[in-house]
Amino acid sequence: MSTIQKTIFTNGLTLVTERVSGLRGLSMGIWVRVGTRHEQSREAGVSHFLEHMLFKGTTHRTALDIARQVDRLGGEFNAFTTREYTCFHLLLLDRDYRFGLEILEDILLNSVFDAEEIERERKVILQEIAMVDEAPEEIAQDYFLECIYGRHGLGKSILGSESSIRRLSRRDILQFFKKHYSPEQVVFAIAGNISHSKIKNQIRRLGKGKWGGRGSVKTSRRLPWVQMSESGKAKSSRVAARARNSRNRSASAYFPTLRTPPPKFRRGTWWISRETEQAHIVWGVEGPRYDSRDRIAAYLLNTHLGGGMSSALFQEIREKNALAYTVYSSLSPFIDSGVLSIYSATLPARVPHCLKLIEETIERLTREPLTDEQLSEVKDSMKGGILLSDDSVEARMFSIGRSEVFGERHISVEELCEQIDKVTAVDIRRVARKLSSGGRSVLVVGPRPSSVVKKKLRPKFLKR
Repeated sequence: MSTIQKTIFTNGLTLVTERVSGLRGLSMGIWVRVGTRHEQSREAGVSHFLEHMLFKGTTHRTALDIARQVDRLGGEFNAFTTREYTCFHLLLLDRDYRFGLEILEDILLNSVFDAEEIERERKVILQEIAMVDEAPEEIAQDYFLECIYGRHGLGKSILGSESSIRRLSRRDILQFFKKHYSPEQVVFAIAGNISHSKIKNQIRRLGKGKWGGRGSVKTSRRLPWVQMSESGKAKSSRVAARARNSRNRSASAYFPTLRTPPPKFRRGTWWISRETEQAHIVWGVEGPRYDSRDRIAAYLLNTHLGGGMSSALFQEIREKNALAYTVYSSLSPFIDSGVLSIYSATLPARVPHCLKLIEETIERLTREPLTDEQLSEVKDSMKGGILLSDDSVEARMFSIGRSEVFGERHISVEELCEQIDKVTAVDIRRVARKLSSGGRSVLVVGPRPSSVVKKKLRPKFLKR
């Protein structure tokens, strides 16, 4: 049995913990409400660059010290950047929690951004960009978002471009850090066999005052869906309802520095010519945003479409028609938008046939509800994945951290499974109709198509 508790300190810093008994591992994370969509055009890639730099030395530790101290304890320290948030996560034994908190605090408050380290890491990121440029699947996914979101921040590459990374200065990185890494934008999320009060007492100093001149963003007080008390019990439903309404009114209540309006989803068919063996297809429609009531039904729809080897698209495209080796679907909800996408790779001449099967599968779901057997299978699959991940402190930390970043009510695994069980086949059909009603977008990355394929698809050719 786990217990989720939360504290918001006077300077806006949030601590959320989940106590999980019986496990020796402890997962700790710093979540920052900043990502690629917060960047100005001249700053493209700075969120990811900054993520790298927080591992590169503090006033107390060199980059090698950080690596050695974590390795010596058998721990794992890593990070990732998304379009809307950044996460630094540390896995270690629960007995070493003081060290974990100390090193997370150190990189957050005392990173030095050494000029030589910046130049060294710049070369590493340029190599990362070059590596992705040789991975057509990743290129297709990135370019698809660029096509559907255009110049909006959600359409930007997380890595930035070669030219933007070469252009970023130490001053640019420091300015971005001071603007966005302020306490009210930071969530400490911790999962493992340790008490909330013990963690709170250790980081109390972080919850007071400003951090090295990093002031608070002027914004209204963020209200979580359910404010957890020290006992872990939720406050009144009136508070929860007020918080929900506040959240629905403005995404900036949870992302204080978010100044961009909601994106407009662009429809179209695009083709980027690349000398690859296969054509890499991304087909997509506008999906539910993160706080949508349809999100669980959409995840079930996504699981049915392309969530495994028994999924509808895998069976139709690979098993029955042998058109592709890889086919899967993904659901990506954002704070004010979302995307349901399908990826596959096939021979260029077979792209129209592959797209036809994708759209026939979607269309069938808008007409015919899932059978009782299909609905049971997809629910069991989704609940099984959730229950298996519940045995992992890392999965629990990611869950509570992400929920807090988006202002989502923290719920137990048991309640989540109950919500899944309440979804009906009619709900899934309704969501399929809603998602497909706005039209679809298609991007293909591969060799220039034949005249026959061009005639069938009539794509707009993009230069890259």
